[in-house]
Amino acid sequence: MGLYDCDVRALLDEIAAPSPGPGAGAVSAVVTAMAAGLIASAARRSPAWAEARGVAAQAQSLRARVERLAEANQDAYLEALALIESAVDTGGRDAAIGKALDTAAELPLAIAECAYDVSLLGVEAATNAAPGGAEDAAAAAMLAEAAARAAASLVAANLISMPGDNRVAQAEQLAAAATDAARRAVAATAQR
Repeated sequence: MGLYDCDVRALLDEIAAPSPGPGAGAVSAVVTAMAAGLIASAARRSPAWAEARGVAAQAQSLRARVERLAEANQDAYLEALALIESAVDTGGRDAAIGKALDTAAELPLAIAECAYDVSLLGVEAATNAAPGGAEDAAAAAMLAEAAARAAASLVAANLISMPGDNRVAQAEQLAAAATDAARRAVAATAQR
């Protein structure tokens, strides 16, 4: 069953099950998709905001992208685990592990990028959305920040055997920028 083929309770049960998937990468993507949904809702509830329709459309686009990343991440993670477990203790095993970890770093990096973009959109909505929606947008920016941080940690964990890989620094920069955006979103609602 895919991540989006079950209800919320079933998804939560699946996450809590003693199986490896869905793991932190897929969950980070789902949280990012939820945050994007909150922003779309906030924009749609703000008829006086001239850019609301555009922000809602951007949020929906990000949501669709990160939903695909969640499923791709879960599939890649489970494939990597199976590949690592089935590789023989030869040079082939090292190459298989390296390839699996390289792939396992790319998807969390893409999730971190989406989470950062969602956090930026959260600032825009927190600044301009109608009351109630603005607070939801600020909360969405904070959720996206947490997802960016989690995804960045996965990039680092998956590339620990590849010191100096610039994707680790890139993921950390995205997470730090998402933190800055979340702070600005919260500050925007406090100033209203």
